[in-house]
Amino acid sequence: MRPTATLLSVALACWFAAIAAAGAAAMAAFASLPRMGIRVPAVEAFFEGDSTEMGRWAAGRMLAPVFTASDWVQFTMAAATVTCTVRLVRCGGFRGMRAFRVAFIACVAAAAALLAWRAWTAPAMNAELFAYWKAVEDGEREAATTARATFDGMHRAADAAFRVTLFLVLGALVALPAALVPGPAGTAARAD
Repeated sequence: MRPTATLLSVALACWFAAIAAAGAAAMAAFASLPRMGIRVPAVEAFFEGDSTEMGRWAAGRMLAPVFTASDWVQFTMAAATVTCTVRLVRCGGFRGMRAFRVAFIACVAAAAALLAWRAWTAPAMNAELFAYWKAVEDGEREAATTARATFDGMHRAADAAFRVTLFLVLGALVALPAALVPGPAGTAARAD
């Protein structure tokens, strides 16, 4: 069981790191680029000199590959996490207190479900984002406004799911040691 528990710990830590890194990159880019007064000659006419909106556009374009990479790491680590969790449950590897076992499994299940929901809804959201970028580059103001409004609505829900997933994975990381390791003699039995 020790190799499975070790792999589970590493998978959870990598899952958490992938979420946190993408979130930190987004906070930094979307906070700084709009204030820097950057200019992107290819779309400057569309934004009519509004460097704040141009900065947001540039931040989104710059971070798209980061978000894609983060998503792939999350999918891989979530699959490893769920696989290891199922293996440990089936083989009796969780010997800690019941409350921590339940908390751990609930956090993993909820985080995996949210990630699956994001994977299901992301193609439509990304299609709107790409439509917005294309409309901006083509100078089509009405199409850009429509695509951005649709994207913004979808993004609010995805962002909330992203944040909740971060805290669920953190909760799983915190609960894992106590879910795996029995406490003092008789603690696990009494907690059940």
